[in-house]
Amino acid sequence: MFFFIIGSATIAFIVFRILEEIYKCLQPFPNIQAKYGKDCWAVVTGASDGIGKGYCQVLAQQNVNICMLVRNEEKAKKLIEELSKGSTSKFKIVVVDFNNSLEEGFFDRVYKQIENLDIGLLINNVGVSHTRPLEKYNDNELREMITVNCFPIVFLTKKIIPKMLQRTKSAIINLSSFAGRVPLPYHQTYAATKAFDDFFSRSIALEYTNIDIMAHRPMYVTTAMTNFKKGQGAISPIQSAKGALQRLGLEYSTHGHILHRIQGFFGAVVVPSFLRNKLVKKELKKLVRKYL
Repeated sequence: MFFFIIGSATIAFIVFRILEEIYKCLQPFPNIQAKYGKDCWAVVTGASDGIGKGYCQVLAQQNVNICMLVRNEEKAKKLIEELSKGSTSKFKIVVVDFNNSLEEGFFDRVYKQIENLDIGLLINNVGVSHTRPLEKYNDNELREMITVNCFPIVFLTKKIIPKMLQRTKSAIINLSSFAGRVPLPYHQTYAATKAFDDFFSRSIALEYTNIDIMAHRPMYVTTAMTNFKKGQGAISPIQSAKGALQRLGLEYSTHGHILHRIQGFFGAVVVPSFLRNKLVKKELKKLVRKYL
């Protein structure tokens, strides 16, 4: 009887999770302005490249106003020129180098440039990655990953949340990674920063239930930072952004795109950890061979 009860409970749980996933997949793609306010602004860090650019492209298709927090102003201007074709979105560029996040008053200066915007959506996307054995890093590389991947998510969110609490509905997406879900050799510091981003996001989601807060944990995406190609099972930045936005308001963390959700489920849940660790180390070792 005991095993029958355990077996029945397990089957019921699996069926529930499958039905829950089907329900989420059937939800329509959100209308950002209808959900978070007409003429609201989306603030996107690291907006001119990779997944950040993908978010901007998707948002511009819905005519959402976009404030880009970027280091390279010229890239942002070219992106705005591209997005303006067929879109009525307004755009604003704030030039900022998040490597300087530790400076006294840094986020006060950043916030002063966006405080008059009606911010309905904050996308903390900016991030950097380096891959090699720990002892092969120089201190600046380690400091850069910890600073850029962690400080903006915390302090920019802290600055903007008071405005969001005055609104009817708002949202925050924080870029984590599948790397933050499982240990990754040679990616140890990057993985740790992404685990921080994931847990920070899920924790504040429990604090502020009137704000849709979600950690986006993508797998392989074809960005300049990762150098992954589509032949390696990677998806495009636009696909990644769309996949995450479709889950916004439905869960606290997501791998986003359906392909990434399947990969994430098998990679983190189905495959035994001893086997996953062995396979991951073998593959990542190829990327750092010159350091070994």
